[in-house]
Amino acid sequence: MKKYFILFLLTGIAGLANAQTTKGDWMAGGNISLNTSDNNTQISFSPTLGGFVIDNLAIGGEFLLDYSKTGNNKVTNFGFGPFVRYYFTTANIRPIVQGSLGYISQHVKTNFSSSTNNGSHYFLGGGAAIFISNQVSLDILMGYDHTKYSDFDGSGGFKLGVGFQVYLLKRQVDKIRGNK
Repeated sequence: MKKYFILFLLTGIAGLANAQTTKGDWMAGGNISLNTSDNNTQISFSPTLGGFVIDNLAIGGEFLLDYSKTGNNKVTNFGFGPFVRYYFTTANIRPIVQGSLGYISQHVKTNFSSSTNNGSHYFLGGGAAIFISNQVSLDILMGYDHTKYSDFDGSGGFKLGVGFQVYLLKRQVDKIRGNK
C-alpha cells in the first residue's frame, strides 16, 4: 500500500510540473556525494551552469571538486569543462542525452611522496530529467566515463549519477540582470 501511495504522490507532483527548457532560459545545479567506510572517506561536488541556445538544447560549464582519503593516502581532484545536454520532449519526465569534456588535475599525497597529474576527462550518456516542480528537476544520468592523465594509461567505465537542476526562465534572468 505504501508503494502505491508514493507512486500516486509522485504522479500527482509530476502532473503539476510545467518546466521550461526554451531558448534564453538557464539551468543551474549539480550533485554532491559522500561515501564513508572503515578508514575511507570520499566527498565529491559537481556544480553546473548552462543556458538554452535553442529549445531543449543547453550548453554550459561544469566543475569537479573531489577529495578522498584512504588511510594516510589523500587524493584531491579538480576539473572543469563544457557540457552539452539535449532534452527530447517537453513532458514532465524528459529523456536526455549529455556529453562533457574537460580538464582534470589530480594531487596525490602519501606518507612518502606527493605528485600532481594533469589530464582530460569525458562523459557520454543519457537518462531522464524528472520535473518535481515547475522549475526543479531530479536528474538521473548513466553512461561511459573516461579519464586519461599524462604519462598514464586512461581508464573508464560505467557511471551512474543523480543530481538536481533549477531552471530560470529568460524573464527571471532578465529581471536579475536589471533588464525589463
